Amino acid sequence: MARSKPQGKQHVRIYRWEMDTPAWQTMSCYGRALLIEMRSLYNGHGNRVFISRSEIERRLGIGRKLAEKARDELIERGWIRILARGHFGRKVRHATEYALTHEPLEDRDGATAPKDYMKWTPPHENSRGT
Repeated sequence: MARSKPQGKQHVRIYRWEMDTPAWQTMSCYGRALLIEMRSLYNGHGNRVFISRSEIERRLGIGRKLAEKARDELIERGWIRILARGHFGRKVRHATEYALTHEPLEDRDGATAPKDYMKWTPPHENSRGT
């Protein structure tokens, strides 16, 4: 009897060359976990990932401040971009819309992924002269 294939992505991939970047190596475990969660939400079509702060909290099992810190780490290091902020001003709530920078931002031939995290470097501490 043949097995039927489950629909959707089968795995979430983090490449070794991505893990070798300062953007990955200096990131907290919560930022890393959130990146994996966000990549799991990407369906492969139209670089759009919708996730609210409360959903981040639920998925990672953390509180508000850590959820915001993890999200801000991903934005600051160039792993994700905000496309549209979520808010409660509409009759129907909607989550913030993000784009993953390891994928092209637009669905068209020849589009390339910006991979902003590859260019990120840690901020240098101010050195004090003696």
